[in-house]
Amino acid sequence: MKRIGIFGGSFNPIHSGHIGVALRAASEHSLDKVLVIPAACNPFKEGCGTAALRWTLVKYACAPHPVLEPWDFELRRGGVSYSIDTVRAVKELYPEAELFFIIGEDNVPDIPRWKETDELVRLVKFIPFPRTPESSTEVRHRLAAGEPVAGLVPPPVADFLEAKGVVFDFGGVISVSPRNEGWPLVEFCESLGISKESFNRSWDLHRAKWDGGMCSFEELYRLTFADAGLPPPTPDQLERLWELDAAGWVKTLSRETLALMKDLKAAGKKIGILSNMSEDFYERLYLPRCAEHHALVDAEVISGFEKLVKPERPIYDLAASRLGLEPKDLLFLDDTEPNVTAARRWGWRSLVYRAVR
Repeated sequence: MKRIGIFGGSFNPIHSGHIGVALRAASEHSLDKVLVIPAACNPFKEGCGTAALRWTLVKYACAPHPVLEPWDFELRRGGVSYSIDTVRAVKELYPEAELFFIIGEDNVPDIPRWKETDELVRLVKFIPFPRTPESSTEVRHRLAAGEPVAGLVPPPVADFLEAKGVVFDFGGVISVSPRNEGWPLVEFCESLGISKESFNRSWDLHRAKWDGGMCSFEELYRLTFADAGLPPPTPDQLERLWELDAAGWVKTLSRETLALMKDLKAAGKKIGILSNMSEDFYERLYLPRCAEHHALVDAEVISGFEKLVKPERPIYDLAASRLGLEPKDLLFLDDTEPNVTAARRWGWRSLVYRAVR
């Protein structure tokens, strides 16, 4: 029988004490997993903070620990978060599991006030834990005073909270990468006689030239076709390639990323875009499809206009200059490890971030 821990809270923000309690509960009670569940609205607290940012921080805080599984059930449902409703939802997911409810010792006397207490006690076993030295209130007070919070929160959480500006890549961060979902572009190229291996090799090799303003979209595919020993694409083929390749990158925009951008903007942080993106993509696709994102942005650096590309240092320096911030005060979110590593090398905070629907 599986043993599932339930650990809910406002997590405004999540801190190292929260993670320590969840890991200790998992270890001491032999739990198979602990569901870490941020509340939409705690009935016993006033204000829970912005949902998208809290959810993002919970995911990053839990990521190094396989036994911890972030679950956004209460955020998706919205409204007041009652424990009995969440427990019932967990029971539906794991009908044969034994459920354990992780709770702060100081909240135990309040259990009789909770909704449907008798049913709750029947469904779960409570695991009370003493309060940790860290607290979300202390984290918020330190941030308000301009003091560091490193040590109180996991490192990625500190990156988000301490940064004065957050810079987003576009493809794979603001938009969901079409390469992750069985790319129709590859199938189309295979139908024209280009193997998947040849396409991927050539596309990765030549794409930076288009993004960096060194060749046109037509030239990108002329080179790709030539690598496969084929003549240049016809006008009809080129139109279809644009639809499947370029337009594919704006087909699915992540609502979660947009909500995060809004939360960060509301928190007073500057928002930037740093993307390897061609001029024609920017004008024909990005601006028309991403007007809501564009309205939030304080500065953009687009490779096609600058004739610079990531992961080269000059494009990062230019982004920092346009935002008017030092690299140490900037957090960069990109879906590719080389670009994240480069940002760190040039003094930025940086994290791998991948868009979800």
